[in-house]
Amino acid sequence: MTTSPQHDSAVAAPATPESDLSVSALSERALPAVPAPVTPEPDLPAPALSVEGLTLRAGKRTIFDAVTFDVPAGSLAVLAGPSGTGKTALALALAGRLVPTAGRAVVLGLALPRRAGAVRRRVGFTGNDTVVPLDETLTVRHHVADALKLAAPWWKPGASREQVDRVITTANNLLGALEEAFGDDPAAAALAQARLHRSELVRDASPVARFTLGIALALVPGPDVLIVDDVDRLRTADERRAAWAALLTVERTRRNDAAPLTLVTTCQDPRELEGLRDDAGDRISALPLRDVVLYVLGADPIPAASPGPSAPTASEIR
Repeated sequence: MTTSPQHDSAVAAPATPESDLSVSALSERALPAVPAPVTPEPDLPAPALSVEGLTLRAGKRTIFDAVTFDVPAGSLAVLAGPSGTGKTALALALAGRLVPTAGRAVVLGLALPRRAGAVRRRVGFTGNDTVVPLDETLTVRHHVADALKLAAPWWKPGASREQVDRVITTANNLLGALEEAFGDDPAAAALAQARLHRSELVRDASPVARFTLGIALALVPGPDVLIVDDVDRLRTADERRAAWAALLTVERTRRNDAAPLTLVTTCQDPRELEGLRDDAGDRISALPLRDVVLYVLGADPIPAASPGPSAPTASEIR
């Protein structure tokens, strides 16, 4: 039988002995080209709070609109603005206690409002007498004991005298350190009266002591975020300076192995905070401070007082 001749192009070339191939030719035929390795950029830690376009409307009224900012873990976020600009409502939304109308909010990796219950368990809230009132007829000891009972596991109810005293002593040690750091500053006088006494009625405590008690109670469950509403309720500038100093250094009240505590505060005018950071100099800076993130709500921006390098203005945040 005769086979039809195949086309010349289909005729295989004579085999070349493998020994005749150069090393480079063998490499080109056997191995594909390998791209140069790319060094991945290190992953940046996720912010403790991330807010984008957050909006709240009640009927035809807009409470806050298109709020966008990120708060790194361990920093102090200040929500500032005139009365009526929605600072408290925004703070409640970040605490999982108020559902916004639009936008996105993620707190400690938990999306709101879907994970609001988990957020409430990890976010402390204080400073607002409507949301978390202090009973003026109770003593400091009773308030601390109640907070310890609520934070304790169900199988171990109750709070010992040692536990109560430990909370009160920790808060007082912080205030004592701040008083020493202020030195001759008038704010030291406000701190000198700001001690928590276990048998003292809340109504008899000084304003700064009441402020500190609210913080101490909110910190008992060990939250990862603490929201402090309305620093302006302290009437004098010296009291507010003392309160800001306590917020900047409140990390001293936590265990060394605790996760970084992120703070969110509201106020009308943050210039006292910036003045504290600028004017106190080495005395306050010797204490463990934290970075400050400032976000201004409302149409009229608040003039900032020469923020330091770690205190970006609102325009720098978005």
